[in-house]
Amino acid sequence: MAFLAPLFLIGLAAITLPVILHLRKNRPKQTVAFSSLMFLEPSPLVTKRRARIQDVLLLVLRCLALALLALAFARPYFPAPQKPVAATGGAILNFLLIDNSASMRGAPLEKALAVAEGIVDGAQEEDWIAVGTFSGKFRPLVGADRARELATSERKSAAKSALDSVTSTWESTALDSALLAAVASVEEGIPVKIHLIGDFQKDQAFERLASEVWPSSMQVIPHPVTPGDQWTNAGLHIPSRGDDTLTIRVANSEGSANSKFSLKWSGIATPQQISVPPGESAVFDAPQGIADEGEVSLSGDNFSFDNKATWAARVRPLVKIWYPDEIDASDSKESLYFLTRAVTSTPDYEVEIVSAFPQPPPAIAISAGAPGEAATAALRDFIEKGGTGLFTLDSLGSVTTLANILGKKAPDASASTATGQARFGEIDFKSTVFAPFADARYSDFSGIRIWNYQILPPELTGSGTVIAHFDTGDPAWVVFSLGRGTLHVLTTTWRPADSQLALTTKFPPLLHALLNRAAVSEGSSQPLFVGDPLPVSSETSAVVLPNGEALPVGAYKTAEAPGIYRAGGSAFSVQLDPTESELTPIPVSRLAALGLPTDDLGDPTALAANSQRLSGIEQERQQKWAWWLVIAAAAFFVAETLFAAISGKRPAPVRP
Repeated sequence: MAFLAPLFLIGLAAITLPVILHLRKNRPKQTVAFSSLMFLEPSPLVTKRRARIQDVLLLVLRCLALALLALAFARPYFPAPQKPVAATGGAILNFLLIDNSASMRGAPLEKALAVAEGIVDGAQEEDWIAVGTFSGKFRPLVGADRARELATSERKSAAKSALDSVTSTWESTALDSALLAAVASVEEGIPVKIHLIGDFQKDQAFERLASEVWPSSMQVIPHPVTPGDQWTNAGLHIPSRGDDTLTIRVANSEGSANSKFSLKWSGIATPQQISVPPGESAVFDAPQGIADEGEVSLSGDNFSFDNKATWAARVRPLVKIWYPDEIDASDSKESLYFLTRAVTSTPDYEVEIVSAFPQPPPAIAISAGAPGEAATAALRDFIEKGGTGLFTLDSLGSVTTLANILGKKAPDASASTATGQARFGEIDFKSTVFAPFADARYSDFSGIRIWNYQILPPELTGSGTVIAHFDTGDPAWVVFSLGRGTLHVLTTTWRPADSQLALTTKFPPLLHALLNRAAVSEGSSQPLFVGDPLPVSSETSAVVLPNGEALPVGAYKTAEAPGIYRAGGSAFSVQLDPTESELTPIPVSRLAALGLPTDDLGDPTALAANSQRLSGIEQERQQKWAWWLVIAAAAFFVAETLFAAISGKRPAPVRP
């Protein structure tokens, strides 16, 4: 056993205190009055030191509690057995991490590759060389394991071949994820120098690195590729469009030297002159007469990778709601009456409620719990293929229908109808349904009274996720995964006879929370970022890229470049991440301030031997003996207190 803070073992000397207290002189605890001695002068009491210790168990408990507490503060751990040290000699793994994000396009990437080639040429013959790139994700070109397998004569040539294949992407930078992935790919105990080659943009997220525990055999060497002395960069970004308005946001880097730029809109002959101070951004309206679809470009800076942005024609998708129940929409006592008044068209999408299953399939299916047998089978098939459904329960019969949709056995007597007055209780505001009400100003559902609801048996709720409960503890809203789709179940209805839900202001946004997601799946002209998947419908067969190339939906994954994509009759504007436009570099000293090991490794041979075993701090954290000792000490203190209280109540022996 070893200790991180052995000086605390001095505290073991405190064990002598209970021993001394048990041996101290004690005066009699009980006085017995004798009538024949009442008129005599009292004589001084004579005490004798105990020849033996009394209450041995109490003494042992006190000593053990103090000993365990001292051991806990010393932070003990059992050292792990040392592994045989790998025969690395003086070899070091040089891991080249090259930033190939959008901000490195052109000359910056060429400079980065030149730096990388210089590192390869300067490496020792016995050193290993691994190569990887990073932008939105880490991509190993010559992995750490592969680098160690190569012969000495092949190492530099393999690294240079990998550098020749490096090309820039349109993705944003994720240096923190790349660094962590690179470290994880290196075998423990191998001395490694990670060469970070990039522009070290100011807006990157580095805070995640501050909480990491880095291997003692690692050194991080930054190689910044700076823009130069007098440089300027401004980027374009088109936010979400309003009804008929189009605006563009221009962000000027903090380190820019200029503030004057010009915008050229497609279809407009005269450029628009603008001014944006360094480190600030501004929003500009599009001029009158622009087309429904086009491109805007910026000039006046030194970098062109973020000088173009596109917009697509704003088309409101049609969101069809399939309502399979045969109910009269004009009946003010039924659910459909209130549904038609709550889910009206919005500026983002149009809404149509249909009673027959439409083609193409609807965006969402809503049932009040009374679909026919054929409609129930169609509803299940629709959800299993990726659809979204909302099912409300109006009776025990609807619970049986729900069981059929879920493919489960019909519930027995454990299902029942609750009547009286209930209210909404616990609600998960992180769910997609209730997320619009997460603000404290809108999160109060307790004023909605529920007269009737169905109590689902555990065999049904067990396969779902309850995102809302009533104040009785019964499930109010349950979400089930069915095939590739999702079924939402409300255990009551919004009919006035069952609840006040349809009569409150929360009812329309509650339904539109589901419809908003359905509208996106039907297609939208809202701008997306590089790396995002296109929200194409399941009926789409191909995606047309900005360069005109058509790809089957199965071969397409995410948008890899900015521009206008077309799919299923809809156009999508894909843009560059705005954070890539900030080219102001951070001071390299910030990496050391975050805790990254930037100091020299020293002697690689000795380092390789020492790094084969975990540090004492890491082992102590993993084993957590100190916490168990504290718990044991607390248990002994409690036992000592109880035993002392019990023994103190025993009457002292009366001697004649």
